[in-house]
Formats: sequence, C-alpha cells, structure tokens
Amino acid sequence: MSRTILLAALVAAVSATAWAGTWYGETADEAMEPQSVAEVMAEPEAWLDRPLMVSGRITDVCTHRGCWAVLEADGHMLRIQTPDHAFAMPADARSQARAHGVLERLENEDDDDEMAGDEPAHRYRLAASGIFIE
Repeated sequence: MSRTILLAALVAAVSATAWAGTWYGETADEAMEPQSVAEVMAEPEAWLDRPLMVSGRITDVCTHRGCWAVLEADGHMLRIQTPDHAFAMPADARSQARAHGVLERLENEDDDDEMAGDEPAHRYRLAASGIFIE
C-alpha cells in the first residue's frame, strides 16, 4: 500500500514539475504533444490548418499590447499571434514556452520581385489559443 502511495506522489510531482509556469489564454490538453518550432518550420505545409502545440524559446514579445511573440528553436523562428488580442503575454518574457493553436500561411502582399529580395513567397504564424510560459 505504501508503495502505491509513494508512486502516486512521485507521478504527481513529476507532472507538476513538467508544467511549472503560467498559462496565458486558454490552457491546452496536457495530452497534446509539443512539436519543436524547428521541426514544424522544416515542413510547415504538413502542419497547416490543424491543431498544434509548438515549443521553443521566446526571443521577442510585442511591447505595446503583448499580442504576439516569437519562438525560436535551432535557428528556426515562428511568430505566435493572439487573434483579436484575446490574451496578452508579458513583454519581458524570454524563457521556454509552449503555444497551441492553428498554423496559418500568410501570403506576402508585395508582388514586386525586385523589392521582395530573398523573402519567401509566404510566411507562417501560429494563431494561438494559449501559451504556457515557464
């Protein structure tokens, strides 16, 4: 009996440690498996228009309203956007984070190839329902 109690306490402690931080916006299903920003951005078309959780380090946050952040992993970056300013993130956040939402492709509006330079024809962002900041 005491082994069962000890095991249950250990599992609870590990679970609490794995999610130690703060949610902004909606919380995600804990069963949802986070994907690295690097993995998602290596093949973004495979992840489009479906529920997704991404993980990475916050490198930048909107200082005006906290409505977007940039997550980075292994040199790949992804903008996390809060649709309609549904929630705000702290402007000084610079730690590991997991965001959930839907990956969207944005077409560049500039049709002038000379002005576009090395910019890709489209870019991506996560329309986030929530973000967990460690």
